[in-house]
Amino acid sequence: MPMPALLEVQRAFAGALLREYDRGVWPDIAEDAFSAPERLRIYRNTCRSTLVQTLRMTYPAVERLVEREFFEHIAGKFVERHPAGSGYLNEYGAEFPAFLAGLEAAGELPYLADVGRFEWALSVAANAVDAPVLKPGALLAVETQHHAALRFEPHPSVSCLELAYPADEIADAVLAGDEAAMAQVDLAPDSVCIVVHRGPNGLETERLCARTYEFVARLCAGEPLAGVIEAAPEQAPMLLAQQLAKGRLSAFTIDA
Repeated sequence: MPMPALLEVQRAFAGALLREYDRGVWPDIAEDAFSAPERLRIYRNTCRSTLVQTLRMTYPAVERLVEREFFEHIAGKFVERHPAGSGYLNEYGAEFPAFLAGLEAAGELPYLADVGRFEWALSVAANAVDAPVLKPGALLAVETQHHAALRFEPHPSVSCLELAYPADEIADAVLAGDEAAMAQVDLAPDSVCIVVHRGPNGLETERLCARTYEFVARLCAGEPLAGVIEAAPEQAPMLLAQQLAKGRLSAFTIDA
């Protein structure tokens, strides 16, 4: 009988880490003090606990809201459905907020998924690669007739969030253990627009009105400046200057 290729063994092993009773890889596992199922159980538990701990570190406010035992349960379910795609665990857990939104058991906390989205944006900002920050003076060399065709590239740390609940206030109150502050948070659903990025002074979050948010979101989405200006024509020069000053933009191109 031919030996399975290394890739086949690796895929079978990865599958067995997710499916406890998958026996396909057992013949390829050496046995001495531990049997193949015992060895797999050790690896499986280590893999699961590592990923659950990663989620716990990324989503501390979510864990506080649902409490440790329930978080352990839902994080374990998430790990089963969304195994890590690489060993770089700072990228793991992006789908967790959407997973939370689909949990019937979390229905008593309708803002839970938004808190997750906010915490993921903080994680993205904290772990984003360092990138150049576009200096305002760089635009001085752009001829006036090309201004409308400018497209901007956001700094990798930037996230634009349009939420239904004040996730920033909820996360701050929960992590501070401030029940009085939490009681004062208005939990009625409403549009909350937030920009998160890593600036010169570390992680920064800013709430914006709907009009300003539309400008910033479209700017960071790389739309031509001519279209972005439509969101706030009178304020456009000031808003663009603010994004440059805050270090939210990394580069620009000019459409042909």
